[in-house]
Amino acid sequence: MKISCLKYSLVLLTLVLALHLSSFSQNPSWMYWDPWTCSIPSRYIADIAVDEEGVKWIATEPVCGGGICTDGGLAAFDGTNWIVYDSLNSSLNSNFIGAVTLDPDEVVWVGTGHGEVSSFDGNNWESHPFPTKDNVAIKSMASDLYGYIWVATEGSGLYMFDGTAWDHYLSGNSILPDYLNSVAAGPDNSVWTGGTGNKLYKYTGAWIESSLPDDIYFTSAIAIDHENRIWVGSEGVFCNYYAGEWTVFDENITGIPDSSIGYVFDIEFDLSGNTWIGHSKGLIKYDGSEWHTYEPSNSGLLSENILSLAADELGNLWIGTADTGLIAYQEGGVVGISEIRTQNSELRISLAHPFPNPSAGAVNIQYELFEPTPIQLSIIDLYGRTVRILEDGTQNKGIHKIIWDGRNDDGSLCPPGRYIIRIICNGTILSRQIILQ
Repeated sequence: MKISCLKYSLVLLTLVLALHLSSFSQNPSWMYWDPWTCSIPSRYIADIAVDEEGVKWIATEPVCGGGICTDGGLAAFDGTNWIVYDSLNSSLNSNFIGAVTLDPDEVVWVGTGHGEVSSFDGNNWESHPFPTKDNVAIKSMASDLYGYIWVATEGSGLYMFDGTAWDHYLSGNSILPDYLNSVAAGPDNSVWTGGTGNKLYKYTGAWIESSLPDDIYFTSAIAIDHENRIWVGSEGVFCNYYAGEWTVFDENITGIPDSSIGYVFDIEFDLSGNTWIGHSKGLIKYDGSEWHTYEPSNSGLLSENILSLAADELGNLWIGTADTGLIAYQEGGVVGISEIRTQNSELRISLAHPFPNPSAGAVNIQYELFEPTPIQLSIIDLYGRTVRILEDGTQNKGIHKIIWDGRNDDGSLCPPGRYIIRIICNGTILSRQIILQ
C-alpha cells in the first residue's frame, strides 16, 4: 500500500517548543515524519537501511505515550511513497522490528523482538526461524560479502545464516558472551561483535578476542568505516581501532564534555567522509578535523534520543529517534524528496492513529483524502468479522474526522479487547489497531 505522508518543517509541538524552534521551522535542511501527521507506523525508529535505489527501509516498534499508541512494523520510503509491512498485511509475526539490513542481492532482512528473522525480495516474504530458541530479542543484524546474515541477540549469543542453515555461537560453544548489542561486517569480510564486558570479537573463519580500552565497559554499537577503522560506542564514550591502536575520543580530543555524551546507539559514515554518532543526548559529527554537536537547543533536531542513522547517496542523513519519528538532514537542504503527482499517479490517502488508545469510550478517528473518492471505513475484530461500518460512500477531498462510540452495528457496546480500524479506498487498505478497555 502506498501512502503519501511527507511533512516538511512544520511540526506539531507545544507552543513553547514551537516558538523555541521557530528559527528552524522553515529550514529545508531538516525534514520530519511522524505518526501523528502521516502513516509512518511508529515514532520509535529502531533501525534504518538504504538500498541501491535510494529506498529507505525503516524498522519501527510499537510504543505508547501521551495517551497515543503506535503500531510498529517495517516501512519503505522512496522519497515520494510509503509502503508499510506489518503483521496484518504480510507474513511478519510481530510489529516489533528491531533490526534491518540488506544483503549483496538487495534482499531486505529484518529481525523482530520476538526472535523472527524474515527476508523480503521485493515480491515475497520468507521466514527463517532459529533452530533452537523462540522469542529471542534481536538487537542487531549485518550481512557479509557472501550474503551470510549475522544476528546479534540479547541472551542467546550470535546466529549466522548461510542461506540454508543456521550456525549458533554462544558462551557454551564459543568465546562469545550471550548478551550482544551489535554486529558489523567489514570490507575485508571480517565480522565484529560485542556486548557485555570489556571485549570485542572478530571472526575471519575463527573467533579472536581483543580487549577494549579501559574506558569501554561494554559495547553498545559497532561500525566499520571506508578505511576499515573499527568504531565502538558505549555509555558516554566512543573509540576506534586502526593500525593496531585504539583511540578513545574523550573531552581532551573532541572538546565535547564527557557529561554531554549519552548512551551510543549507532554510528554511521556518509559519502563525504563524515562520521556521525547517535546517542541518548543528541548527535555528533566528526569531519576528520572538527567535532560538531547537534541537539534540540542548537539545531533542527526534535529529540535527543537518536537510535539509528543511515546515509544515502544523495548526501542526506536519515535519523531515527525514540520519540519523535524520522528526520532527514543535509546542510544546504535535503534532496531527493518529492510530493509531485502526475495525473496518472495513484490515489493517496492517510489514516492517522486513533486516540485515545487504549480507550474506555469514544475513539477519535481521522483520515485524509487527496481527491474525492469512494471509501469504506469500518471496525473489524481480530477474527476479521465486521463489527461496525462507520462510513460507506464517496467523500470529498480533505481531512475527515469521525468518533466511534465503541458500539457495534446493533448499537451494543463491544466487549473489551483489540479491534482494527480499516479504511478501503480504490483497492488501498489502511488499518490501525485500537484497544477498548
